[in-house]
Amino acid sequence: MMNKRGSLNLSIQAIVILVMAMAVLGLGLGFIRTLMGQGQSQFEEAIGSVELDNPPSADEPFTADANIKVKSSKEDSFKAGVYNDGTFTDTSYVKIELGSCIPTAGSAMTIRSLAQQISEGDFASYKSMIKGNSVDAGTYVCELIAKGYTTAAAGTAVNPEEKMVKQVEIQVNA
Repeated sequence: MMNKRGSLNLSIQAIVILVMAMAVLGLGLGFIRTLMGQGQSQFEEAIGSVELDNPPSADEPFTADANIKVKSSKEDSFKAGVYNDGTFTDTSYVKIELGSCIPTAGSAMTIRSLAQQISEGDFASYKSMIKGNSVDAGTYVCELIAKGYTTAAAGTAVNPEEKMVKQVEIQVNA
């Protein structure tokens, strides 16, 4: 009779050890899963600037989406990149603006972008907003201008020479 009680006690201990091992294993897997999730989000942030289809380089310092599409009276986004090949000082805030268009769109189209400081030999990616303010439907060839400013508010231009110009096609749909 004593023998059976000893074997029963041994089985209960084995079950308790097995349950504890499963709990520790589950906690370990949960911890690793959390670390992997954080690592993935940090990795995505690190490569976020590489999302440009055509990143800027010393050979082509100002790039933008080839075809920018916007609906009349609506707002849409486009991507652009600027490589500072020495055109801008390290203290300049570079902002993307809209220049002239053919056929003339006047001030009917507007572009909004954040100003960024770009060190010489480095590049920045921009996600800018374009709005077709009651512009007639059609295709426009426009200048995008990357211009340097003294402050991030883009009030006063640093120097008229501190700019890059890129021609793009903007398609306005009704």
